[in-house]
Amino acid sequence: MSGETFDENVLGAVALRQKGNAPFQSALLHDFDMVVLMLHEEQEKERVITHTIAGERRTQSVHVGISALERAVMAGDNNELLTSLIAGEVIWDPKGILGEMRREITQFQGPLKERVLFMEFARFLHMYVKSKRYSEAGFTMDAYNCVLIALYHWARIEVSEAGCFPDPAVWEQVKSLNTSVHKLYEELTVSTETLEQRVELILLACEFAIMSKMSDCCTMLLDILGSRNESWSIKELLQHSGLSPLGAELPLVLRKMVSRSLIREITSWADDASEGHTVRYTL
Repeated sequence: MSGETFDENVLGAVALRQKGNAPFQSALLHDFDMVVLMLHEEQEKERVITHTIAGERRTQSVHVGISALERAVMAGDNNELLTSLIAGEVIWDPKGILGEMRREITQFQGPLKERVLFMEFARFLHMYVKSKRYSEAGFTMDAYNCVLIALYHWARIEVSEAGCFPDPAVWEQVKSLNTSVHKLYEELTVSTETLEQRVELILLACEFAIMSKMSDCCTMLLDILGSRNESWSIKELLQHSGLSPLGAELPLVLRKMVSRSLIREITSWADDASEGHTVRYTL
């Protein structure tokens, strides 16, 4: 490991060790004594894993590029990387990159908070729409699965709004906040009503939350739209570094914001007249 740590391509390293009978430990530690997260400038593959053994100690090393780790922090879509970054011991950080990322997570203010709120809101809306479509088609179990995921993203919004970075074990955070989303989670999972009734109730609550939270959660998108005088095409927005991970979700967010008059859509003739009008977005 020391050879890798001092390789010129390694920007930093975090070690996550087994902690006795601690109640929660990363799944990356399953059957391993230690996980080492190696941060690289960039690499061809998003994540490379190696296994080593020294005596009886087994180590799993996870090599990630800095952009992949930053995306995991912003999007919250890789709980194991986040657990390693947050709970591990920094063992190599010559440029202070890992220390700065952990400070941003601890302080959780400004751009990071805005990006997390927007990411979670976009995914909340997306899963709500999917659940509603499944419910309307009579696919109750699929609707249930999607609305459960929607509640998960809603929970991450609630934690973010309270000024905390959402942990991988987000439901424990939400439980301590005593918010409505935790009660809805219990209503969905343990209520004696029929599955169809439970899904319908939660969908109504989600719809209300989407309408009430849209403006505050979409600050980042509003700032991007207002950053220039010209309007934006959906293609241009998806090429923006802050929005590129939201290929499936962003179109839904834009349509909802237009319907709520938070943003405007502008139409013009497409380059190819047979394609009709091109739609662009602005404040």
